[in-house]
Amino acid sequence: MESKSVQRDSRPVCRAAVIAFIAFVTSFGGPSAPAWAAPAPLVPASDGSSRVSFFLEPILQKNLGGSSYDLSSNLGGGYTALSRLEFPQLALEAGLAAGLSVYQGEKREFLVEASATYSVLGFAGSMNDYDWTQYLGYPEVPFSYTYSQDSTVSWHVSVETAFTIAFSKPWSLAAYGMYRYQDVSHVENGYTGWQYVLDTATGEYVPTIVYGTTPDVLEYELSSDIIGLGLLGEVEPFPGFSLELRGAFAPVYVSDRDDHKLRTKLSTASGWGTGLYSDMRATLVLNRSPGVTPYLSLEGEVIYYVVSTTQTQYWYGNTDTVPQGTLITGVGHVITNAQYEVGLRFGLMF
Repeated sequence: MESKSVQRDSRPVCRAAVIAFIAFVTSFGGPSAPAWAAPAPLVPASDGSSRVSFFLEPILQKNLGGSSYDLSSNLGGGYTALSRLEFPQLALEAGLAAGLSVYQGEKREFLVEASATYSVLGFAGSMNDYDWTQYLGYPEVPFSYTYSQDSTVSWHVSVETAFTIAFSKPWSLAAYGMYRYQDVSHVENGYTGWQYVLDTATGEYVPTIVYGTTPDVLEYELSSDIIGLGLLGEVEPFPGFSLELRGAFAPVYVSDRDDHKLRTKLSTASGWGTGLYSDMRATLVLNRSPGVTPYLSLEGEVIYYVVSTTQTQYWYGNTDTVPQGTLITGVGHVITNAQYEVGLRFGLMF
């Protein structure tokens, strides 16, 4: 018997393998796309209908910069005493933001956002204390400089809102308003530096090294109410990635309290000033899941203001050369805040 070889057609098997491979690859573009897939937009294209979207954002941000205040007091006879204290703001803050957006198709009509943060980790910094005297018509003469180890506790709450006034994809422009309350408390430990000290033997002032290890030599607290009015601009260069800039003119009301424990002197002041507020965010959508869109935002924030007011000083103890119970008012007091923050937000939109 003659044996015959049987040849099978392999084309159906190849077609099945190709179909299975294509189905496997295209499945990564669906609703369960992994983080490395092409990002979906925060708000998908729609038929123009309205929708409300809520978002929740844990925040981690690092403070930079700081605040300072300058004093000037007329000593009479053409002499003015000048002083400047510089306080760092270096703490790491953690917090939460939440809000909602109202969309008409792809256009965000309205935004409202509330946030709060609190310092969770301090970083080493120094408070610098400078003193000068100045005679009318002559340059300032420094007579003291010391620095102390600073520890800071800070927190803030804020509300922001925006209403779109112009939209042409991928651009949008909105009227923007914000309110922020912020409180920063400093404790200064020890001091090191130099001062001109009176030499009783010669009757002359000589430069002298001074230092002390006493903890809590000074406590300073600065609180501010910031009201901002400005614009919010946004551009989406490609789906899933957007850049946003918030900028505002910001009237501010501040109050501060300086408890100089070495001198048993309490100084207080309050007043109105003006400043600027700016916030820039870059947002990247990570993935779109059914009902929830996760995203990351990198943020840079600037808060700058100047307040010119007067300070009241009261000696509540007798450790200084000034008699206990002395009260001085009308001391020139200028507060300057130059605060910068870099933050990371992980958001969920649903």
